[in-house]
Amino acid sequence: MSMIRSYAAKEAGGELEVYEYDPGELKPQDVEVQVDYCGICHSDLSMIDNEWGFSQYPLVAGHEVIGRVVALGSAAQDKGLQVGQRVGIGWTARSCGHCDACISGNQINCEQG
Repeated sequence: MSMIRSYAAKEAGGELEVYEYDPGELKPQDVEVQVDYCGICHSDLSMIDNEWGFSQYPLVAGHEVIGRVVALGSAAQDKGLQVGQRVGIGWTARSCGHCDACISGNQINCEQG
């Protein structure tokens, strides 16, 4: 994967600052997305401020994204996505889609994500 340039809070209540990191190798099931737009909602603000007591820093906020696919892992290539395709990612993006929780519509409780 490419280096990721984002904005992150480096401490509880911190301002968002430019932050770059290397996400490592693209895994077989991964999809790399160049983010064009990212929404910040109140839950992101709660995470930045560590209101729930489990935030880890640096914290990259935002979990509702619009962008374009720039790379596909080997197992993701037959899932209907193509490099260059515009995609939207919601808060369930890290759910597996196959476990009992996902199949029943409770992706937030995904056992694999």
